[in-house]
Amino acid sequence: MKRVFNLILFQGILSLISGILFSQMSFIGRLGISVSYKEYTLLKTWWKAALVVFGIQLFLIVVLGLNRKLNKYKNFVIIDLVFIIIGLLGLGYTYWDFTETSHKYMNANFHWGGYLVWIGWFVTCVYFLFFGFKSKSPTAAKVSEKEDEKPIYPPINDPPNQIN
Repeated sequence: MKRVFNLILFQGILSLISGILFSQMSFIGRLGISVSYKEYTLLKTWWKAALVVFGIQLFLIVVLGLNRKLNKYKNFVIIDLVFIIIGLLGLGYTYWDFTETSHKYMNANFHWGGYLVWIGWFVTCVYFLFFGFKSKSPTAAKVSEKEDEKPIYPPINDPPNQIN
């Protein structure tokens, strides 16, 4: 639990930095959001952007935590690797979007805010991949099953009704 708290604290700090960087967009970006893209007005305020990023990261932590609790190791690794692939695709799309579309006119700080979201995504996925799963050893499971089958009282080895 302490490690997950450290991960949440790290994600909170990363989300705060990302929210601050998102809010430092260029004048053209602010103008575009104010005039035509009003659904992105939350990116103009640092704490709103930080809350959205932190909410996304917390959702990912909850999903991967439930994945760890409810699945076997093989399925757990497969789902975690799927999230890593989604993160790679998202990072690639973000890079393409920031270099090829009109978002290239936004400030470089804004771009780094977007990249930090995906860095946080990877940190969470790698954390759960390497530190998240505690497998039960098969020998410990066998010992506990054998202990459950033992009778309550020890067997009596004396033959009944022996007369000397």
